[in-house]
Amino acid sequence: MNGIAALGGVTIDEGRQVHFGLKSAAVCVATDDQIKIEERDFMVTYDPTNRLWTAAWKWTDGKASPILQNSVKEYPPSRLAKSQFEEELKEWIKCGWLIPYDESKVGPARGLRPLMAIVRRHKNKVRPVLDFRELNTYVETFTAQADVCAHKLREWRRRGVNVSIIDLKQAYLQVRIDKTLWPYQTVVIKGRRYCLTRLGFGLNVAPLIMKTVLNSVLSQEPDVKKGTSAYIDDILVNEDAVKAYRVEQLARYGLSCKAHQKATDGARILGLNVWGEHGQLFWKRGNEVSDMPQSLTRRSVFSYCGELIGHYPICNWLRVATAFAKRKANEVSTNWDGAINDEELKVLLREIAARVKAQDPAHGKWNVSGDKARVWVDASSLALGVVLEVDDHAVENAAWLRRNDASHINMAELDAVIKGLNLALFWQLKKISFPPPLSMPSI
Repeated sequence: MNGIAALGGVTIDEGRQVHFGLKSAAVCVATDDQIKIEERDFMVTYDPTNRLWTAAWKWTDGKASPILQNSVKEYPPSRLAKSQFEEELKEWIKCGWLIPYDESKVGPARGLRPLMAIVRRHKNKVRPVLDFRELNTYVETFTAQADVCAHKLREWRRRGVNVSIIDLKQAYLQVRIDKTLWPYQTVVIKGRRYCLTRLGFGLNVAPLIMKTVLNSVLSQEPDVKKGTSAYIDDILVNEDAVKAYRVEQLARYGLSCKAHQKATDGARILGLNVWGEHGQLFWKRGNEVSDMPQSLTRRSVFSYCGELIGHYPICNWLRVATAFAKRKANEVSTNWDGAINDEELKVLLREIAARVKAQDPAHGKWNVSGDKARVWVDASSLALGVVLEVDDHAVENAAWLRRNDASHINMAELDAVIKGLNLALFWQLKKISFPPPLSMPSI
């Protein structure tokens, strides 16, 4: 044993090969040293002894911390959500995420955050959330490095077929908030004040903090970093580069995750259901489409249309139909929450809902390879359309209603070409052709 220690330790790899010294030493450096990352709007530190991540946001312009004025304790949940909401709060208290507020330890409370319930229909769960809007006005966030879901989706679809997805468990709640900031994260539950000791969903810098923590953990081992890509709390693993079980060992660096899901066996990736078939991957809508809203307002119409098209790469006719519905809602309303009683809009929404439930256009091939594509573009007096096709499969399409102006159709066609070219560049495609629009695939 003394000899092994003198050689710097021993590691046995997947091929049952024995390695002395350097390989295990690199892991020791990663786990034994404290990690400190400082950004313009926050700072995170890692305590290797206790395997804990702690974050602290920075006040705008470095100004002294404010005393917040909100006095609302809670936005009452619906009757159906109330019981599950209260059970979730009990669980948060039991886990130590919410703890009784002790002024003798952290000073007087300097802000009250209203509690509200977010219903997650696709998981049949209710999530307690704090309203951080007032606090966010005092915390400036620099979003230049923030990930965009549509861009990340394109990146992941170019990672091949042999991929898996790993989801962190209660990701934000695994990151602690510096104790000096607890006075700004207080809530009142049944007359008693508590404080949230973890990273809160809704805090404007929270996604960037989570990205920084997760990327830091993944970068501790070079081959893991090379074979993974993270989006907030989801990790895509290219198993041609690194095996998923290697990534599942994140607990060594203070993060715990769920068991990986292999895409070919069926997995939920960025809100899409993905599965394997005949050596390829395919996707479809990840959630069931809800019914048309009973009470129409501009807000409810926009929300419903947003749910229908979301960030789905392929939506065909649905993009134009929802755009018309939103334009109609704007025409027949004067504000966001006033009631709308327009019969034409109701008929349009009913027709859209019925057709989506009968034959949902949101589906297609997932994996995209190569650098060659055809870009189909067209324009009419009503809209512009673009379809990006790789290996005879439409991988993404888009449509835009035209403004109510008198610009010549040739200008609209040129605009469609530019939009199509931009879409191809988003995919980093290098060999692009523009076939004549007469044979353009239907959108």
